[in-house]
Amino acid sequence: MNGIQAAGSWTAWQLFFGLRLMKPLQIAAVVATFAANCVQAVPRESPDFDPEAHVPDMSESESVAPEDRRESEIGCHWTSRLKFSICDASGECHDAEILAFDFQRRAWSYYESNRSHPEGPEGAVGRALAPPLEESFWITSMPKEDMLGAFELCPGLVVTAFFLVAEAQLTALGQLPGQPSALDTAKAYMHFLHAQSLIEYQVMEEMWPVVEARERADKARAAAADRTSRPSVDIVIARCRTSLHWLWELPLPPQARLLIYEKCEVPEGELEKQLSGVAGKVATVLRVPALDSGEWMSGECGAYLQHILTAVRGAREETELADFTVFIHDDAPRHLKPEFLGLVFHALASGTYDVPFLNLAHERYLQMATPCLKQLYSQVFGRELQGRLSTYCCGHFVVGAARIRATPQGQFERLWQAVSQGSYTALAGGQCEVANMPCYVVEHIWHVLFGEEGIAPWRSEDVRLPLRFRYEGGRDTMLPSPLKLSPYMHRMAR
Repeated sequence: MNGIQAAGSWTAWQLFFGLRLMKPLQIAAVVATFAANCVQAVPRESPDFDPEAHVPDMSESESVAPEDRRESEIGCHWTSRLKFSICDASGECHDAEILAFDFQRRAWSYYESNRSHPEGPEGAVGRALAPPLEESFWITSMPKEDMLGAFELCPGLVVTAFFLVAEAQLTALGQLPGQPSALDTAKAYMHFLHAQSLIEYQVMEEMWPVVEARERADKARAAAADRTSRPSVDIVIARCRTSLHWLWELPLPPQARLLIYEKCEVPEGELEKQLSGVAGKVATVLRVPALDSGEWMSGECGAYLQHILTAVRGAREETELADFTVFIHDDAPRHLKPEFLGLVFHALASGTYDVPFLNLAHERYLQMATPCLKQLYSQVFGRELQGRLSTYCCGHFVVGAARIRATPQGQFERLWQAVSQGSYTALAGGQCEVANMPCYVVEHIWHVLFGEEGIAPWRSEDVRLPLRFRYEGGRDTMLPSPLKLSPYMHRMAR
């Protein structure tokens, strides 16, 4: 995990034999010495119980040999939580608290909801519950001493987290030579538990989705060993004058063509300076003039449509569609996480990318149904909008050539005509109050143009996506803990 400190990198061999040399009380004693990074669980009858948090600090006396455990301690202590800090490369530390029962609920929901969807022409179809990716990577980033304590207290939580991390890493990166494997680590934990206590092992398999998680991780390893040839890739960037230095740090696919569609006049040699850091990292760099000649600012729409229409019209051989095209703005890091884009680039470079359409931004639009959108939708698709539209922000996505070719050329032509003439804007007598920037509302329909449903699934819930892309990374609603403040209870319990 780049930039994360205190993340143990034990091999499965070290883990297995390290555990064999430690008794349960020794494991707990190690954990108890870490005040800032501690595993916590205390039953309600304990004098250490914290009535405000409902989950107190763990005391050494709570760790007992398996044969002496009470019912509430078998499988996973029922009040277990992980509470620790992880520091990033800048030295800033971030607190984490993961409740075992909540992680268990989310893990089961993820695996069971995925299992309920049949395979369709492009893989599984439907929506499932989001995987607890962040929680799993937090858990597996704990220092090794704390990991042993967490395993002693709640083995199913640790094993499930490692399997989920393994699946994500294997589908994204494959098996890296010489690197510790999360899959082997999870199996080593299971092997140790089986040897120590068959009852605890059987209880873990019934309480936690470790069987399902192991199957998916094993399939990911097998798939990683059977990679296909690398696809051709175009990276289309609509640019005005924004710096492109952010590209320098990304793992650009070496087979890619980088096409910079220039929307503004720039000084001679300026683009070359902006791209000096990517020299030799891609196969080709092309500069394509895309200046607006009229009163309408077509923005990235003009660049994207110029690229697509030139290819589908067969105007120039050098613009034949790549297997996959990445469409992004010059200020892409404002709208997406570069690390997520890096995952996509890595998959394209390694030959493991096979997603027909993927949104890249981390913020969502509302579900919309305005008169403006209805007018544009009708002009482009020749039918009325039924229901609402919702997708990710700002027009950053990857689309396969098959999806582009499956879109009727007339829809691209009508969209280009509408954008270049601003026909749906208020300035031209239309419904959209967007000044002379008609491209703004097109962000809401790109996904429909390329064959997605009107309300695009959340990435984390889209069963068609490999686990590595089932990630949001944006903002969530934030409320105080209801243990401290609850308007609902305050107003309803009068």
